[in-house]
Amino acid sequence: MNIVNLVGRLVYDPELKYINNDRALCTFCLAVSRNYRNKDGVIPTDFIYIDIWGRKAEVLCQYASKGSLIAVEGSLRIDKYLDKDGESKTKSRIYATNFHFLGHKHPENDTHKLFDNKTLFNEVINKDSQNEEISEEQIPF
Repeated sequence: MNIVNLVGRLVYDPELKYINNDRALCTFCLAVSRNYRNKDGVIPTDFIYIDIWGRKAEVLCQYASKGSLIAVEGSLRIDKYLDKDGESKTKSRIYATNFHFLGHKHPENDTHKLFDNKTLFNEVINKDSQNEEISEEQIPF
């Protein structure tokens, strides 16, 4: 079974592009800390590249930004290819099937606060309901 679960922070703002003008693809890098300290007392961090497709890609790009804390579910893919010089290369990526918002930057002081999806739902509803009715497609989960 090929199942990957990760929790980490976005290294940069997620990037959204459309393949064949209709299929959304979001690519991002997640900084994931290991669960130990090395001999210098530093917690090592892995930087893992992730792809997510479809509506989830659009939602992630709309509501997450550099520094956002998220959980990702998916599978590991190792792609083999030839570079421009004809050398064999491998590239490891996570193909995400789902994600969960775990935290976001607090707008007033640029710090991070933890919250659950219900809190995000209430924030989105309260913000949008002041101006207009929100449709089901606008809810990010």
